[in-house]
Formats: sequence, structure tokens, C-alpha cells
Amino acid sequence: MNGEPLALLDEYKDLVKSWVPKVREILDKDFSAELKRLGIPGTGKLVPVAKMNLPESDVLIRSRVEALLRRDSLAEGSEEKGYENVRRELSYTCLNRLLGLKCMEVRGLLYLPPAGDEHGPPEQTEVITTIPGDARSRYLRDLRASGGTRYKYGDNAEEALLRDGLTAAYRFITTEIPVLFDPDHEYACLWPTYGCMVKVIAMINDGLPLEAYRAQDFLGWVYQFFNRAEKDRVKAILRKESGGAPRSSYELSVTNQFYTPSWVVKTLVDNTLGRLWLQMHPESSIKATEPPPLPTDSQWYRPVADYLVPNTGEKIRYERLSEDGQLKTFKRAADITLIDPACGTMHFGQYAFGLFQQMYLDEIRHAGEPGWPAEPSISDPRLLPATIIERNIYGIDIDARAIQIASLSMLLTAKEAAVRLGFSPLDVSLKHTNLVVANAVRIGEDQLRALVQRLGTTLGSASLQEYLFKTLWDNLEHVGELGSLIQVREAVVRVLDEWVEQKAREKGLTSIRSPKDTGQLQLGSIASDWEHEHKQQMELERSVLKREADQIVKELLAGLQELAHSEADPGQRLYAEDTARGLKLIEVLSRRYDVAVMNPPYGAFVPEAKDLANTSYSDIDAAFVERGAELTESEGYVGALIPHNFVAKSRGKMEGFRTEFLLKTNPLLVMLDLGSGVLDEATVEAAAIVLKGGRP
Repeated sequence: MNGEPLALLDEYKDLVKSWVPKVREILDKDFSAELKRLGIPGTGKLVPVAKMNLPESDVLIRSRVEALLRRDSLAEGSEEKGYENVRRELSYTCLNRLLGLKCMEVRGLLYLPPAGDEHGPPEQTEVITTIPGDARSRYLRDLRASGGTRYKYGDNAEEALLRDGLTAAYRFITTEIPVLFDPDHEYACLWPTYGCMVKVIAMINDGLPLEAYRAQDFLGWVYQFFNRAEKDRVKAILRKESGGAPRSSYELSVTNQFYTPSWVVKTLVDNTLGRLWLQMHPESSIKATEPPPLPTDSQWYRPVADYLVPNTGEKIRYERLSEDGQLKTFKRAADITLIDPACGTMHFGQYAFGLFQQMYLDEIRHAGEPGWPAEPSISDPRLLPATIIERNIYGIDIDARAIQIASLSMLLTAKEAAVRLGFSPLDVSLKHTNLVVANAVRIGEDQLRALVQRLGTTLGSASLQEYLFKTLWDNLEHVGELGSLIQVREAVVRVLDEWVEQKAREKGLTSIRSPKDTGQLQLGSIASDWEHEHKQQMELERSVLKREADQIVKELLAGLQELAHSEADPGQRLYAEDTARGLKLIEVLSRRYDVAVMNPPYGAFVPEAKDLANTSYSDIDAAFVERGAELTESEGYVGALIPHNFVAKSRGKMEGFRTEFLLKTNPLLVMLDLGSGVLDEATVEAAAIVLKGGRP
């Protein structure tokens, strides 16, 4: 447990590849039968409740499933597709929760209050893994012993024991990772049958070796293989009906689910985040002192930047000007940020976590020395794992299932890091993560406005709220197709500039403009001595307005998140949850990062998204690289794995991508032509590239 984490060995990967579809088939069939029992057939056409003899508890469950169906049917475009989506999410969420528990148990990370004493001190236990020679796990054995006759007699005693045990575990874990384990969420309202659960748990315990569950990238491979058959089916349909181009955000997502190999992840992170830190601190502990491991070595690579490509032509030492004009040669570890705008299950973030940890430890060792901060960002190593998750690593994906796995993977990474540092997994207490789903549902402007009006908060001046409301809605409306490509920051800046101009006209000023070269507001037709005072006044007013706008967005987000947990009506609750998700995305995209790394979707845009993406490129991968540059500071770096044909491709202005973008505005520093076979089951020939960040 105390050693370095390992990657999934190829022999185990083949087992996982064949195992996951079998488990999914069992869950899909069982959930189909349960939905049909509730009057919800595969067509999505509901049987009226009045024509069924459902107990009151099932009527309540059905009303919650109906809310999911209405939402997903609207998102997917038909009742049948909505049904398929709901069934798929029920199966996936159930499997992820069970596998999450198993991974925690095998790695010694699952701590729960004693069975029957929810307020007792947490202790290490197992809920899924059975005791040798016993049909029950340790936690279920103890829960049965503490539960009196409830779990000992009656036809449903064992089913009640299993459900209550799992629910207790989920409820405790959800305090750290609500995105997956929340037992009160709509996707948790319908359980598989007891027989199905017993069979799936047996497959989890007996179908894979323990070493597979210990692999840090195990859950990422589960995510890829869960949709393996579906990916083939969707690709075949697209080849026949649209020439291979995706027509929806779901098709874009499912056809681009390729897990990035560990050595490619290491290459891109070493040459971006590692490069940046070594420019600040050349003698850092992440500096390579031995030859690097070969890509064929099946391991989880140590957090050392030994894949760094030297002599790439850019500056050797880090330099930047602070807001007060002072030259800075470093940033504190806590102020360095990395984003993956197409994060999948956060493979890049897991490896970057190790580098960040070494960076913090470097600061603790060297604080007060020349070229280092006077005090370290964090002085207590016990706080490092949670701090890295909360302050340094950000991710966005259009697939909610990917964010489920990403959140769980990062939590496990942090807890394992705590153990390796000599602390308890319980010392990792996450307040939040920065992983965001970029797939809000098109609920309609009236519905969104009604939700906002129900918040009951004071959201600043009515006119500014109206300006910002329209801007936020315009972005949320198409977030499913655009994801990280939405230009929300630029849109909000335009709104604020227009607001300032309007206020200036009301004050009798004839012209106000905001030049790109200075960023300062100037008065065009006033030549009097009080011009300077008025300009300062307007600059102050604009800063006040900006703070007011930021507060409006924060209040909207906080209010919608609260509504998502407190609203009694399941449909309204889901709408509030989805809208809050969109606002969180806007928040994440409204800041700048030091590093962007990605394995973006490849090929064509979803048709309706191309014109909204504000890019001249026809290939979505090039647009993502461009977006990565926009999201990073000029001193930062962008790393990406993309199809290598951008080198010769002329279609869709890719020549401009090479000659203008990669050679002039954001110089290409590293390119590794990796050929084919890099991504599992993908035919694309790939290249790993690293370029300077920022946009002029």
C-alpha cells in the first residue's frame, strides 16, 4: 500500500475489457425489467399509473424516474433515446458505486462509522469484499449483529441488510464525493433486484484479480470499456447516415472515448507543468537524475520530469510582471493551476497530482531561500493532498459519467498520497473539487428564468442582472455541443463594456472606448482638465460593476445548488442541478491557468456547434488546442495529443493552424509523431505537441 501506484497491466486490461460488458449486460437487463414493472417500457411511452396496481413506494419511485425521462428525452431529442440514456445511467452509476467501494477496500482506504453507530469514529472496513468462509462482508456482518431481528428474519431480511449497508456507506462517502455516491439522487432511487445485486457483487469479488483494483487507472479503463459495444454501434450508424460526423454531444462523447496511455500523459505533463516548475526552480526534486523509463514499462510513472524534452528554444528561466510592475521569477505552488478541458476520467490530473505534491514539498524544504517564497504555500504536509485537489487541478468534460469517475479517481489518488506521506486516509477532507460537467440540458429560457426568480436573493441592479442573464443563457443553451469551447469570459466582458458605455452616455460623456493595448477606458471627445478625474471615476465604476457581476454569478450558483438539494419536485430539482452545473462551468472558464493538457475529441464538430465555437478550424481538435491557449497565461504551456495529419492537412484552414498559430502566435516547442496504435482500439495516427500558452 505504501509503494508507488501502478498502472493496469496489459494482461489485466484484457480481463477488464471482457468483464465490463458482461456486468453491464446483467445490469441493463435487470433495470429494463424494473422500469417495465413501473410502467416504463423501452419505447419511453409511459403506462398511466391509474392503470397499474403499484404500491405507494413504487409510485414515488416512478415519479422520480419520470423526471429523469422528461429531462433526458428533451436532451436526446426523443422519448426512446431518453429511455436508453436513463437506463444506461442507472446501470453505470450502480456499477461505479460498487467498483468505487471495492477499490477503496482493496487499497485499505474505506473507513466508515461502526455498523449501527453512525456517529462513532470511522474505522477501516469492507462492504463488498466478503469474509473468507462467510457469505457476508465485515460491515454487513456487524450491521446484521447490531440490527436486532430486522436483518435476521423475514423473506427480505438479506435484501434489507445489503441495501441498508450500501446506503450507509454511500451516505458517509457522499460528504466527500457527492457527484457519485449521493444516495438521495434520482439515479439512486431505483435499485436492481436483490438477485441481480448479489450476482454483480460476486462478479466484482471473483471476476477480477485484486491487482486490477489496485491499479490507479483501473476506473478509467472501466469507463472506456463500458461503452465499447455502444461506441461501435454509434460509429456504424454515423458512417451510414452522416459520413462519420457526430450529430449530438452524446455521439461526440461516445465516439471519442479513448483512454490516454500513461506514458503519453507523462510526456505532456512533464513538458508543460514540469517545464514550468523547473524554469522557476532548476534544482527541484522533479528534475531527472536517471535515464527515463521506457514507454513499454507497464508502471505508474514516478513524479519526476524525466520525459522533459530539453533545448526547445524558449527562455530558460521563468519571468513575469506582477500587477504592480515588479519582475517575478516564480509563483507559489498553491497559485499554479492546470486544466484539462476534455478531461475524461482525469488521467492527466492523476499524474499531475504527483508533480504538484513534489512542488509543495520543494517549497517546504526551500522556503526562505533565494528564488523561493518566504513561507511555503502549505507548511503541514498532512494538508497537501486535499489542497492539490481544491487549488491546483481543474477538469471539464461533456460526459457526466466521466466526471463521476474523475472525481472518484482524484479522491482515491489524494487518499493514497496521504498514506504514502505517513498519514491516514481520514486526514483527506475535501471541501470541493474543480471537475465540471459541460453538458447542461436545454431547459428553456422561461424555465431558467423561473428558477432564478425562485432563489429569493438580492442580485444587484435589475438592468445589469438582465444584461448578464441573457449572456449566461446564451452560453448555457449550447454548452452540450460546445463544452470548453464556449466563449463565456469574452461574452461577459462585452456585456460589462456595453454597460459602462451606457452609464457613460447617461452621464453625458460622448465616447468611451477600451483599447486592447492598455485595457484602460479613455474619453474620446473631452479635452478639459477634469478628463483624468472622469476617467478614473469610470474605471472605478467599471471595477465596481465587475465585482457586482461576479457576485451575481456566485449568488446564482449558490442558490441553484441549494435548490437542487432542497426542491421537493424531482423535475425542478434536476433542472436546478443542471443549471448550477452550467454556471459552475462558466466560473471555471472565466479564469486563466498556467498549464492546459488534453486529449481532445477528434474530427468534425457537431453541426450546430461549429458556428458557435468562434473558430476558423473545421476540426474540433484544433479548436480545442486554440482554446487551451486562450485559457492559459502567456508564461504557461499547452500540451495535447491530436491527429498528426495537421502537419499536411489543408482543409478547414489547417494551414493557418500550422503557419500562424503554431509558428507565430503560440510557437510549437515539442512535437512527437507517435504513429498509430497509441490509443486503444483507435485507428488514428497521433502526435503529442507542446506549445506556448496565452493569446495576444
